[in-house]
Amino acid sequence: MLETGYTVPVPRVERREALHFMGWHGSALDEMLIRQMDEAEAELSHAVKPRVIIRKFGYDAGMNRLEGTAYMPGGKDIRRLLEECCSVVLIAATLGDVPDRLVRRKMLTDGGAGFVMDAVASAMIETVCNEEERKLSRQASREGLFLTDRFSPGYGDMPLADGRIVCEVLDTGKRIGLTVSGSGIMLPQKSVTALIGISRKAQNHRPNACAVCQSRDTCALAERR
Repeated sequence: MLETGYTVPVPRVERREALHFMGWHGSALDEMLIRQMDEAEAELSHAVKPRVIIRKFGYDAGMNRLEGTAYMPGGKDIRRLLEECCSVVLIAATLGDVPDRLVRRKMLTDGGAGFVMDAVASAMIETVCNEEERKLSRQASREGLFLTDRFSPGYGDMPLADGRIVCEVLDTGKRIGLTVSGSGIMLPQKSVTALIGISRKAQNHRPNACAVCQSRDTCALAERR
């Protein structure tokens, strides 16, 4: 888990993740929507170059501070998440500015297709982060360590302003082209910042949405995940 900034492969989008960003609640899917999702994924996959930067810091739980920095993650929720942790990983990831342009262009000609493309792009950056988290989990396991859930600014009572601090600590503007506007919006918009704690003790995790879904055994989307 060294400090680095790098390009990662474009992941296959988890369809359920994209539907989540559309506000889907299990209703039947029509063929047009599925086709729009597949077309959006294909167009984005040929155009984007996901970039990621990851850096590991020692963590003083008593002081709630990342070692070597002045950063003290804000909010009670993140403090509870990190209370048994000895280290914290900061992650920043972006798809670049291409999805922003493609979505705007699509919205001008077909609002429905633009909405779908926006959701697919959101799912794509989440999938990038999921893949990186899985890599970190495998490495931590080899070292006898355990990860907490991934936690982003804006979750729970963690201020959105922490996203700007994470970007400053990681120097994301220079390394992967990710900045934060004066109003706190990440630019490019299809970007994520997050913290993951590392502990010597096993950690409780939020259940996977599929694991607790009553339709998990009959859901048509389960095969794709």
